[in-house]
Amino acid sequence: MNEILREEYIITVATDGERALSRFNLNNLPELNSLSTSPALPYRSSPLPDIILLDIMMPGIDGYEVCRQLKSNRITSDIPVIFITAKDDIEDEEKGLQMGAVDYITKPVSPPIVRARIRNHLLIKNQRDLLQNSISVLEHRAELLQHRAELGMLAAGLAHDINNILFVAMMVDNLPDMIPDHLEEKSIIKEHVRNTMESLVMGREICRGFTSYLNDLGEEEMVQPFPPLLKPVDMFEKTFKVKLCRDISSNLPCIKCKGSQIKRVIINLFINACQAVERQALKRITIRAWSENERIFFSIQDNGPGIPAHVLPHIFEEHYTTRKEGNGLGLSMVQRILNGHSGTITCSTAGDGGTVFTLSLPVFKV
Repeated sequence: MNEILREEYIITVATDGERALSRFNLNNLPELNSLSTSPALPYRSSPLPDIILLDIMMPGIDGYEVCRQLKSNRITSDIPVIFITAKDDIEDEEKGLQMGAVDYITKPVSPPIVRARIRNHLLIKNQRDLLQNSISVLEHRAELLQHRAELGMLAAGLAHDINNILFVAMMVDNLPDMIPDHLEEKSIIKEHVRNTMESLVMGREICRGFTSYLNDLGEEEMVQPFPPLLKPVDMFEKTFKVKLCRDISSNLPCIKCKGSQIKRVIINLFINACQAVERQALKRITIRAWSENERIFFSIQDNGPGIPAHVLPHIFEEHYTTRKEGNGLGLSMVQRILNGHSGTITCSTAGDGGTVFTLSLPVFKV
């Protein structure tokens, strides 16, 4: 066999089972796995062979036991084994194949047949290794796509908040009405305002395509009082012109949070409430904040038409929305942020038929 194959292959010979297994040094194989599994490496750089030719009848451990041990080790289990034997009984051949051998050659051997079978099995092994490498590459690409998707959702989440800010900035459209007609620069100001409004409208259109719920990157949690986190409410109160009732406890403890994320939660809940009351004759929203059982609670209640019972269980699901211009990302983002702060949020029907959202956050403990 050595004479038949030595011109085409690098061959290592062992004359019994113990010596064959010792050549693999199975106890150290896991450390060599990174080398042995790369088909790009030549055989001489790998501690493992590409194929094993194994006699059955050997002194000491026979070929069946050697094959069994090789197949039971995850590092050597994929190496093709061809039995070379003088046995020609069908049961012996069946046993060898059941042990995991890929082929069975009986003596006396024919050199052309031996070369052809080994060449074919090595070709199959190389194709399998290439397929495994292709699968690994595809898995890696899938991970990259996942990362890209997460970054895309992050950008969309930021765009969701920018869209809300741009809405407030669009109040500049009222500026020309406040300028006296006799002011010479009024026409110039109106032109600037018109250009500004076009930019703001375009910005909002762009933002609507990227809204999402992902948390901000890079911001660290800080210990801070809760009332300053409600400042965005003042800005949006003027925009929506609602009657805002406040019931904020004067002795709220501090919380540890990412401030901009909690502000995103407050903004989204408040804008949702404002949109819920936009068709009401009296637009009324009530916000409350209090502490209880080492948690801070914040609720926002509107006097809108309320949320239908069949919709209520789904409002925090991503992409679920009942608004034609909505995308169902605001409330799922709110829940995601609160989950990251060990917080909670619930939604229920208010006593007057409107909706009340209640969130809670853990109090900071020194």
